[in-house]
Amino acid sequence: MSATEEKLTIWITGSAGFLGTRLVNNFRAAGHSVLGISRRESATTSVTIDLSASHAVERLRTLSHDAGLPAIVIHCASKQPGSGDWFDFVRSNVRTTLSLAEALRDQPPQQIIYTSTQSVYARPARLPVKEIDPAGGATPYSATKRWGEQILQALADVTRVTVLRLPSLYGAGQADSFVDGLARQALRDEPIELFSRGELIRDALHVTDVVEAIATCAGKLFERSFAVLNLGCGRRIKTFEYATTLVKALQSQSEIIPIDRLASQTDLYADIEQARRIIGFAPKSLEESLRVYANELSA
Repeated sequence: MSATEEKLTIWITGSAGFLGTRLVNNFRAAGHSVLGISRRESATTSVTIDLSASHAVERLRTLSHDAGLPAIVIHCASKQPGSGDWFDFVRSNVRTTLSLAEALRDQPPQQIIYTSTQSVYARPARLPVKEIDPAGGATPYSATKRWGEQILQALADVTRVTVLRLPSLYGAGQADSFVDGLARQALRDEPIELFSRGELIRDALHVTDVVEAIATCAGKLFERSFAVLNLGCGRRIKTFEYATTLVKALQSQSEIIPIDRLASQTDLYADIEQARRIIGFAPKSLEESLRVYANELSA
């Protein structure tokens, strides 16, 4: 049954983060009982817990006893790509997931939804990447997110586990994605230089598409107890198209300059047919998404 049809008790980890904040607000607005869990205090955090700490398992078990068992746990807590060594990523992406899995095993929820990443895929031999393609990302971020998937897969004998492999997300308040970086330049009418002559293929979504997809997944009965779904824009979009569409949406005077320097990333976008078929996933077009984003920034 969809989360829109039944009122549920939902735990959301990483509730102070970019995605977590929006999920808490979305589910609360729909009338669900939401417990936001984060190591940082925020308006959307109900309980402050460092899930990587040694006491986290006991804190979560106490929380289950005091607040009641959740029907759904949405695990968004994560260290995002960027600065940090392997220890930082293991602590934030692996130990947090281990704590959650250990605390939930004896009294599991009906469903765990895990926000993973497209970067778990090894360097793709073909595009778009499919869920059956080999995982093997070698960066600290991609490797530890993949380990998180495997930890939660071990719970599939006691609950339903849904893994969503996400692309880069953008929206007001985000600072790390390449679209947000382009926007900062466009808002200042600065020249925008695109590595690899703007030919690099990137996958990105406005955060609202992912919030809607997670809301649809919540409470949904999948055929298998462990399901992996790609989310993404669903087509080949080069960085030049992102830049030109964004400049237009922001009514910017930025000049777009393709340059020969190679980008550090490789071409990547995901096949989203399974998500279309199973949860009716239908991402907004690039033009519509960037209009929404431009309106957010102007507000």
